[in-house]
Order: sequence, then C-alpha cells, then structure tokens
Amino acid sequence: MTADTRAVLETFSSRELRSIAAEHGVDLHGCKGKADVVGRLARSENVQAALRTPPSQLRPMLAAQTVPALQQLAADLRVDVSGCEKKADYVGRIAASPAAVPLLEPPPPPPEPSVLRPDLAHATADPLVQQGRDQDVDFGLVEDVLDQARMRFEERNFDRTLELAREALLLGRGTLDGLERAAWAYALLAAQRLIEGSGRVGRDVEPAAAILRDAKTVYASGALAASQDLLVKLQAATKALYSEEVRNLRSAIYATQEKVGQSAHVGGDVSGATEALARAREAMERAEHARAFELVAQAERLAAEALERRVQEIHARIPSAEKSIEEARHVGADVGEGARLLEKAKVALARREYVLAAELVQRAERAILEAQHHQIQKAMELRMRQIQKVQALVNYLVPIADEAAGFDLAIEESRRYLAEAHDVLDQGDYVNGTFLAKLAEDGLRRLVPRLVEERAKRGIAKPLTGGCETCGSADVAFLDDGWSKCNACGALWRWRAPSGLWEKFRSLLRE
Repeated sequence: MTADTRAVLETFSSRELRSIAAEHGVDLHGCKGKADVVGRLARSENVQAALRTPPSQLRPMLAAQTVPALQQLAADLRVDVSGCEKKADYVGRIAASPAAVPLLEPPPPPPEPSVLRPDLAHATADPLVQQGRDQDVDFGLVEDVLDQARMRFEERNFDRTLELAREALLLGRGTLDGLERAAWAYALLAAQRLIEGSGRVGRDVEPAAAILRDAKTVYASGALAASQDLLVKLQAATKALYSEEVRNLRSAIYATQEKVGQSAHVGGDVSGATEALARAREAMERAEHARAFELVAQAERLAAEALERRVQEIHARIPSAEKSIEEARHVGADVGEGARLLEKAKVALARREYVLAAELVQRAERAILEAQHHQIQKAMELRMRQIQKVQALVNYLVPIADEAAGFDLAIEESRRYLAEAHDVLDQGDYVNGTFLAKLAEDGLRRLVPRLVEERAKRGIAKPLTGGCETCGSADVAFLDDGWSKCNACGALWRWRAPSGLWEKFRSLLRE
C-alpha cells in the first residue's frame, strides 16, 4: 500500500515543504503558493524516494482523520502525543511511531462463516467442497451459468444459486468432472447456508440437513453423476425452507408496518421504526433472515415506544386545554363545545382509542380558540359601534358650534372638548371620547336659544315645509339647532347652511 507523492506532500506545512526542498536540492524559484511547491517537489525523484518510508506513507491516512480520532488512535497505539496542539502535530507524532506501521498493511479478508451446526460438518467432503467452489471451469455456456451462480452466491442469494447450480449440471452432463464438482460445491454450500439461517430462527431443518449430509457423503465418494436425484431433493427441501421463512418474514414485516402506521396516524415520531423496517427489508433481500427478524423486532419496539410517547403527550394536553377553557370563560366566551369534546377525549383515552382521543383533543382546542376569537370579535364590534356612535355625536355638534361661532357666541370650551374627543376617538378610546362629547353637547345645547334669537335678529327663519331627499316623505321636523330630521326614515340633514367657519373648525379638528 503506497500513497501518492503529492498526497503525502499535501500533509506538510509550507515551512516543512521548503525544508524538504532545501534538503534534497529542489529549486523553488518562481513558486507562488503551496500548490506550486508541492508540484515542484512531486516531480523530484529524490523526494519521491525519500517519501516511500512508512512514516511518510502514513501521513495521508492520518491527515484524513479528525483530531479526536487521532487522539483515540494515539491512545490505542500507546503513542505519546503530549505537547501536540494542532492536527499537524498529531499526524507527525503518530506517523513517526513504529507502532503505527501496521496501519499500512491491507485489512485481512473476512473469515469464512463458521459452521453453525456441527452436525452438518463432514471432515472429508468439506475441504473438497471448498476446492470445488474455487475451481475454474473453462466451458462456454456452462462457465457463464456457473459464473452467475458464483455472483449470486457472493450476493447471498442462495435461492437463485441453487437454481443456477442445477442448470449448470444439466448443461454440463458428460463434460469435465471439474464442472460437475464445482456446481455441486455451490449447491451444497448454498443449501448449508439456507439450513443454518433457517435453524437460527427456530425452523425444523432436520429433513433438509439429513439430505445435505447424504449429499456431502456422495460428494466425498465422487459418485456425482449417479446422484442427481439427491441434489434435486436437497434443492427442493432447502428451497421450501427458504420460501416458508421468507413468507414468515414478510408477514412479520407487514404486521410491523401496520403498527408503525398506527403510531404515525396518532402523530408519533416513527422515523426510527421506519428506518429499522427499511433495513429489515434490505436484510431480507440479502437473505440475512435472522438479521431481518432482529430488525423487525427492533422496529416493532420503536413503534410501541413512539406510540407511548404520543399517548403521554395527549394526556399532557388535556390539563392545558382545561386551563384554556377556564381562561375563556373568564372573558365571557361560550366554551360548551370545547368542554364537551374534551370530555369525549378523556373517555377515548380511557378506552385506549388513541387516534380518536388525539383528534378530539385537537378539535376541543380548536373549538376553544374559536370561542375566544368569537368573543374577542364581538367585543371589538361593540367597541367599534360605540366609537361610531360617539363620532356621529361629534359630527352632529360641529355645525352647531360653527353657527354659534358665526354669531360670535362663546364656544371656546365646547370647541376644545370636541377637539379632544376627536383625538381620543382616533386612538380607540370611546369611553373618554363619549365623556368629552357629552361635555361639548351640554355646552352647545345651552347656546341653542341664543342661536334662535340671533337668527330672528337677522331675519333667518326655519322652513315651514320640506321633503326628505332620502325617502321623499313630507313629515320632516326642522329643529332649533339647525338640523332637519325625517320622522319617516330618520335621515338627518342641515336646514341651516354652514358658514365658512365650519370648514375652518373642521380643519382645526383634523389638526
């Protein structure tokens, strides 16, 4: 295992690279950055030879790890890293240690799986089976089929391996003995793996195991051509085990999927259970049935835990909803529907109807919020009607004040009250607005007799008849304060035309 020279050089700092260049006589003139220096050094044969040492070859491998990982590696290798602060310090210290040299060795190949059932072992046949599995057969189509069997076996697709092995035997009848022994080897190994896997989950594998032991005896004797029926029986027996086990596994997956769906329907967090179930399906596809059953059990446990957590959350929401009901009642909201739904939710929880309970609690919370919103909306509408009522009074009084000002009557106090009422109404304060408007009204009502006198002095008289412009009725009352009122529809309008002071007064109000 050798690391590329450039990859090794990349692990050094710029100062260390220049030191290497000086040591090996590499001219760095014209290099503008670290990349240029690394490229110049990588082309030097002296540098390449110097970096073939184990410490140099270890550097890229160590540089790819994090500082905590390097600290753990140093502890495992018993390398003293005291005084190291930066990652480069850890890389250099560990790479220089002889204890790190074994890291360059390639990892050993995974060991062959041990025989889980000693009764399936055959001292004579097992070594021959291993030799037959590793034997190359140079024979056209038969070789292609056997290669497929080899690939399926490496993929742990033992069911397909059996079928391909049988096909290879049929094609290779009367051909080389090596082909026959290789096909039998794969068939025996695949059958043994299936029997071992089925035994781990408690299946009755003894009939298939007995056929496998007989088949190994035949394999050891070499009488393969006369024992094709035995291999057919072995394939049928082991395939039946595989098929039934797959059916059981699929049934378990479907049942667990239903439980996961129930937890998800209630609103539980089933991400862990869903992931475990997906891994179980992948294990089933790889024919790792025992592992798949373990993952199914894990998914079922995680789904149950998610359901329990969700049930506790639903229980915790009930006191919160009850508190919201009390708060809504204090502001006068009608929370009867929310309280009724909450009681039904409690009954559903007692009956373990969690989906219904979650839905009822949600509906109760929504009903409470709607009741609060309705009450708030009613209060806002009432407040708006009060403001509009007071504003109408202010608008009614303004032309009266205008006429009084035109006759030089004292209206300063009333005008101040009207201005203040206008301001507080803009701020939404209808209480103080009403109070100020009433004060202004009291002051102006006292001036109405004076208005009548001033009009008489100037020859201004109220109309005797008139019609309502809104409804056309002739039943109209002409009031002393200058307003006309239709007794039929209640419409108001001024019979006394406003003066220029009115507009001035309204502008003062706006200011």
